[in-house]
Amino acid sequence: MRVLEKSRGYFRGTHKGATIEIERTTLFLPHRFYITVTWKDGGKLYDGFAPPEITTMREAKRDAIRGACL
Repeated sequence: MRVLEKSRGYFRGTHKGATIEIERTTLFLPHRFYITVTWKDGGKLYDGFAPPEITTMREAKRDAIRGACL
């Protein structure tokens, strides 16, 4: 996984040609991650909240890769 941008509560990178963007949000529940995985052609492979049991950015990255079938 290649890191393009990283800060507290935010990650953007690439993996096998897909762009992964993860943002920690507290809009509805604390410690939830919103994940977007976009393929090279613009198609969405994953777009939504991570499951509630995902509580760290590391787990969110793994879930993004697994959820997008990368």
